[in-house]
Amino acid sequence: MRIVDTHLHLVYLDKFAYPWLEGAPPLNKQWDAQSYFAEAERLGIETALHMEVDVAEPQMEDETRFVLGAHPRIGGAIAAARPEYVDFPAHLERLAALPGVKGIRRVLHTQPDELSQGELFAANLRRLPAHNLSFDLCVLARQLPIGRALAAKCPDVQFVLDHCGVPDVAARGLDPWRDDIRRLAELPNVAAKISGIVAYANLDWTADDLRPFVEHIIECFGWDRVVWGSDYPVCTLTADLTRWVEATQMLIAGASDTEQAKLLHRNAERIYRLTPKAPRRYGAVLGLKPEAIAEYKRIHAAVWPDVLRQIKASGISNYSIYLREPENLLFAYYEYTGDDHDADMAAMAADPVTQEWWKICMPMQSPLQSKKDAEWWAGMEEVFHLD
Repeated sequence: MRIVDTHLHLVYLDKFAYPWLEGAPPLNKQWDAQSYFAEAERLGIETALHMEVDVAEPQMEDETRFVLGAHPRIGGAIAAARPEYVDFPAHLERLAALPGVKGIRRVLHTQPDELSQGELFAANLRRLPAHNLSFDLCVLARQLPIGRALAAKCPDVQFVLDHCGVPDVAARGLDPWRDDIRRLAELPNVAAKISGIVAYANLDWTADDLRPFVEHIIECFGWDRVVWGSDYPVCTLTADLTRWVEATQMLIAGASDTEQAKLLHRNAERIYRLTPKAPRRYGAVLGLKPEAIAEYKRIHAAVWPDVLRQIKASGISNYSIYLREPENLLFAYYEYTGDDHDADMAAMAADPVTQEWWKICMPMQSPLQSKKDAEWWAGMEEVFHLD
């Protein structure tokens, strides 16, 4: 299933200053878009929102402008801002004029509690709806009541709680975190982001260590008010991106496809006002040998998981294969949302597990005589479509 990452940090030490990284040596290096998407695309992450990285204050707007053009799969940015300043309205106007800015964030978990409690801060946040922008709420677990008070002062502002409210996962610090989350979720203008929690876990964490925190967030906010984020590269303090994605998939394995889709992409597209890339549709036809029909059905009832992962990593979704008897024709349909179909198909063809799968399937199949030389499945022309 495709994923929208709502919390990607990019670090370009050659372009910007990040004072806080001096106290975080494992993260104090270059983390660029190309490196992230090389791993992310294999995991089904098709779009990412850049989350501001608390650059030096004079560079905040420059960071936002830069990241919006850093990679074609970056679907927008949550920009750094200072709502505690009297000149915030002018800054907001400049941010709102940048195509791709979806919201703002002011890091609060490293700041004095009083910062967000002043009336000026709330009054400035109440300017966001006029620009169709949201506010990412980044607070410590002990600051959740302060975050709730702020959200209550701004009922028309869409808040997104970052990192499940920063619970102490390593110490299994469920209380009073659970009660504070439940009270925050009472506010209809607050959504929650399942992100970042691996950074607060022990190095040897398992999915079960994360489960009570993730399940409580979903229980309180419901499937319509949760989004997913990688918190890359902060997640690498205890894991890599692949491990966090796999853990997420384990944690929501019992949910319906619709519920999983809401967490992994649909809610993000709604809350952050993303426009999903329109898929390109492909159809193809291939013969199937009569004596192989039963076996072909059997193996396709349980396709190898690594083959399925490669299909998704190649930008393919809504993939179906139909069989027409007695003509014994296979018809395949899929939708493609990547940027380079030929390159993605070549990557699939080069995948060793996919090659082994094809070695099993191809002897059962019978290509059409009319196919092109480079084809196995014969391509088809779309002559009608209705959404």
